[in-house]
Amino acid sequence: MLKREVELRKPRYTGHHAEEADQAAEALVREQEKLIHRAETRNDALVQELERLQAENRGLKADLDDARSHIFSLQPYRKDLTPDEVGREYDDLVNGITDWVTRFAEPVLEHPKKMEEVLAAAKKRSPEIHILRKWLQTHVDLMHGSLFPETDIDIIIAIIMRYLEVHIFRKILCGVVPGFVEVLSSVETSMQNNVEPKRDLFAMRTWRAEALNAVICSPEYQKGRADWIRELTLNLASTFKIFSKDIQKFCVIWQDTVIKPAVALHEKMATSTHHFYTDLNTYMMWNPHHELAQNPNFLDDLHKLRCENILQHRKTFNIAKLSPKPTREQLSAKLTNVMAVVPALYMRQVGRSDIIKEPRLIRPQQMLVAWGGQEAREKFVANKERTLMNGVLYPKEKDRAHEGGWLGWS
Repeated sequence: MLKREVELRKPRYTGHHAEEADQAAEALVREQEKLIHRAETRNDALVQELERLQAENRGLKADLDDARSHIFSLQPYRKDLTPDEVGREYDDLVNGITDWVTRFAEPVLEHPKKMEEVLAAAKKRSPEIHILRKWLQTHVDLMHGSLFPETDIDIIIAIIMRYLEVHIFRKILCGVVPGFVEVLSSVETSMQNNVEPKRDLFAMRTWRAEALNAVICSPEYQKGRADWIRELTLNLASTFKIFSKDIQKFCVIWQDTVIKPAVALHEKMATSTHHFYTDLNTYMMWNPHHELAQNPNFLDDLHKLRCENILQHRKTFNIAKLSPKPTREQLSAKLTNVMAVVPALYMRQVGRSDIIKEPRLIRPQQMLVAWGGQEAREKFVANKERTLMNGVLYPKEKDRAHEGGWLGWS
């Protein structure tokens, strides 16, 4: 076709000039054909090179997947959470709860009219008061703490932390998917007892962490988690409904500030090879005469408690810094355990070859104490209003007469 086009376009010469024109046209055609052939050849080479590289890339991807799978089989998924990391997140949770409680409770506690409205509801035995009163009646140290002025916020924080401990931190994945957890526990028991060679505790904890992480990622858990968060939020917010008239907005803040951070921390702790857990000891008991008494272990454990002295504007009470150091008899006479506020956080490190180290205290249990003896306690409460929580617990004067008398309340 190209040759024909050249033939049509070339001028009509005769004689010697015509021959030269024909030769030039033919040379031009040959050169153009060479260029076309060379381009086609180069294009074929590029296509072949592209196909080769694509095949090589597919092979490399397959090799990478095989290598990754092999590595995962040798070293299963696990999270090495450090005590500092978990401690910081636990501190963030406690601080967030403290700020939130202060924000919603102070406007009521500092407003006499609002306090009267709550106490009036308590006297009428309003259903809104019933859940809160039941919490106080169930926990003797909170009953005791309500006898001291300025403890309302501490008691509310203590109730929240105990709620989280019971319904979140003491359960496996908050009890959202019990069927999954039962199967996991059954397989774990079989691996411990029936599989040869025997797996050590470190391998079992690593496998368990990977399995729990898979459960957390499952659609079934995510749906149950959302439902459970809503239920926990509603139950806890309802306990303190007396502090807010807009329950919907109240619940949203409870969910974002308290429940969701607690669940997220629990999930992180659950998927760790090492065992993180909370623990609370009120150090109070009933004596043979049915009187509230201080547990003798309280004095022995002072070194691992974070105590705040309510008689000195919450100043940290550290027995190691007292000079001269008080005797046990002096401590028994002058130091009063007011109440427990925040549970302690511990870690039990799991090593290889079934090595389990002693529990390590990450965050001490937070306590309120009164250091100063009977006279200092009576001076502290003199002419001060009783707490809102005490009014909720004892709505009628005669109900609390025997409880508050020794503190100087009339």
